[in-house]
Amino acid sequence: MLCYQTNLYACILSEYQNWLKQLIKQKSIAKQADLPIVADLAIGLLIDFLRRISPGNWYVRAGLWAKTGDYPLGFKLGGMQVGIVRLGNIGSEVLNRLQAFGFIISYNSRRKRPSVLFPYCANVYDLAVNSDVLVVCCALTEQTHHIINKDVMAELGKGGMIINVGRGALIDEKEMLQFLVQGDINGVGLDVFENDPNVPKEPLRLDNIVLLPCQNALTHWES
Repeated sequence: MLCYQTNLYACILSEYQNWLKQLIKQKSIAKQADLPIVADLAIGLLIDFLRRISPGNWYVRAGLWAKTGDYPLGFKLGGMQVGIVRLGNIGSEVLNRLQAFGFIISYNSRRKRPSVLFPYCANVYDLAVNSDVLVVCCALTEQTHHIINKDVMAELGKGGMIINVGRGALIDEKEMLQFLVQGDINGVGLDVFENDPNVPKEPLRLDNIVLLPCQNALTHWES
């Protein structure tokens, strides 16, 4: 009887382990499949801000077009310098999409990628100096926590913009809001926040920020 129970438990354990391996494999595949979706949203936020789509939409809805005239123009996409912060899997997908719009691309990563022909910056500060826009899409670790800090934003400058589809704590949110309010950076597009879903009140009053409720890897339709 004891031998039978031991064999039964071993069989159950083996089946459980096989099921667990399959589940992990499926999760891994799903995670890889989500990468293009996240990159799509990063580009969407970028275009939305540069062409002023969201504020222009509300300008028309509020009846201001007829009352006060044309809305301020947006920016041309082609020729704008975009820096990708940490060229990982998502960053590579973003890079592929940026090329189609004619952006001038550079990147930062833990090491230079021999297969990537675009300019490499060893640190985020140098990347910011040479960029109009920073696209942040890396994992959150001790090393990347607040990787976009006060110094990086200062290097980015008044005309600079930040897109974040990684994790909220990749950006020093308090410093970012100060820069936005004071006009020391041009704007941001965010799908994540340091303490989401709790969003600070300041961004809700600013028109130089595009906000989304953390949907970067989620879509309604599945192919």
